[in-house]
Amino acid sequence: MSRRQRLVAFGACASFSALCFGLSALYAPLLLLYARKFALLWSLGSLFAIAAVAVLRGPSRLAAGVPTSPGAAVYLCALTGTLYAALSLHSTALTALGAALQVAVIVGYVLSLLPGGSAGIRFVGGMAASAIKRTVTGKSMSI
Repeated sequence: MSRRQRLVAFGACASFSALCFGLSALYAPLLLLYARKFALLWSLGSLFAIAAVAVLRGPSRLAAGVPTSPGAAVYLCALTGTLYAALSLHSTALTALGAALQVAVIVGYVLSLLPGGSAGIRFVGGMAASAIKRTVTGKSMSI
């Protein structure tokens, strides 16, 4: 695939992922009534997000890291558990827990793919923390 085709495919997968996540967010307040729809949309959004990363990185390079990656195993277990909790058990709490675990794993995976991922996050976090400390300690709270 050419670079342009990869970028277009990434954009399409990322857009579908955002659409599925957005639609599932609409069902979140009514999770008791629509747990299955929520879980299906959420899981589909997760799969589209992984597909977007696979298109950019290359499916063979992504698949080569799956057997050695504990994150991939956690993601697949969370995805399967979410679907099982929603479709078979009809458990709202377990469905929400599985969906939250999916998000945590995807965010961690995407951050690990960024150049300087963990070091960059620590740097930005340190800058944000120092800015917050300066703001809080610099102003006095007088009445």
